[in-house]
Amino acid sequence: MSVNTGTNWKNVNNWHWVDKNCLPWAKDYFVERLTNISVDHNGTSVSISEVTDVTGDCDLNQRKGQVINIFDLQLKLKWKGTNANGTEATGKIVMPEFMHDTHVDDLVFDIELESGNREKEDIKAVVRTHLTPILKTKFTDFSKDLMNAHHKDVFIPDHEMKGHPVLQTYNPKPPVAALAVEKSDKTKVVGGLVTIQQTVEFQCTAADLYVSLLNQARVQIWTRSNADIQEKVGSSFVLFGGNVTGTILELVPNQKIVMKWRLKQWPSEHYSHVTIEFKQGSDSTELKLVQKDVPIGEKNSTEQNWTNYYWNSLKRTFGFGSIL
Repeated sequence: MSVNTGTNWKNVNNWHWVDKNCLPWAKDYFVERLTNISVDHNGTSVSISEVTDVTGDCDLNQRKGQVINIFDLQLKLKWKGTNANGTEATGKIVMPEFMHDTHVDDLVFDIELESGNREKEDIKAVVRTHLTPILKTKFTDFSKDLMNAHHKDVFIPDHEMKGHPVLQTYNPKPPVAALAVEKSDKTKVVGGLVTIQQTVEFQCTAADLYVSLLNQARVQIWTRSNADIQEKVGSSFVLFGGNVTGTILELVPNQKIVMKWRLKQWPSEHYSHVTIEFKQGSDSTELKLVQKDVPIGEKNSTEQNWTNYYWNSLKRTFGFGSIL
C-alpha cells in the first residue's frame, strides 16, 4: 500500500515519470529578457517594445532519475524604430519555432512592417541585420535557466530524501512453482490490481492513429526517443528507453490493438493487459483504452503517463487535437 510522504507530487526515489508545465515561467522569462532590447546603427535606433505572445509547450520531465527539458515555443514581439530624420516605424517579429534541440544560430525571425515607405523599410532592415543577432543571444541560456529554476520540483536529491518513508507500492514474492504462476502474478502486488479506462478524442482518422501507435518511425517521433516496435502479432516492443515493454497480442487494422504492457519498475514478469479500440467518427476518432491488472498503487501515475506521454504527445506532434 502507498505511503504518504508529504512531498505532494514530487517523486519519492525519483522512480516514476514526473513532468511540470513551465510555460507560464517561460512567458515571464522572455518578457523580462526581450523587452526594451535596443540597438543603434548609423543614426537609426530600434528596439523591442513588447513581447505579445509566448505559446506552445514547455515541460521539465524526470524519467527514472534523469531530468530533461522538452519545449517547442512560438514567440511574437513588437518592435519600434526611429531614424536620424525622426521618421518612426513599427512592426512585428514572429519567431515560429524555438525547440529544445534548436541551435540559436538556426533561429528564424519573420519581420513585419506595419506600414511602409523607403525610410521605414530602411529602419526594418536595421531590425533584421542588427537587432535579431542580439535577440539570438537571449535564447542561449534558456534551457539551462529552465533546468535551474525547476529542477527541484521534479527531482529530489539523495540527501533530501533522508527522513522520508520509502514508497513501496508493491512487493514481489519469492519465485513459486510454474503451476502457480497465474495465482502468483496477482499476489505479487500489495493492495491488489485495478483496471484503468480512458476515452480520448483525436482529430484524425482511425487509420492515422493506428499507424502512429505501431509504426516505428512515427513512434520515435512522438516519444522523442528510440523505439523498437512493429505491426506484428507476437512481436515485442520497447519504448521510452526501456521504461515501457510488452508484446503485441492481437491486431485488427484501424480498429483494435491488444497487448501485454508493463513499466520497468513493476515486479518482474508482471504485465497488465491493454486493449485499445478505435471508433471512427465523421470528423474525429474516439480511442478507448482498457488496461487490466495495474498495481493499485500505480493507478494514478499510470493514468497520467498515458495522458502525458501517449495522448498529449501524439496530439502535439501530429496536430491530432487539443491537449488534455
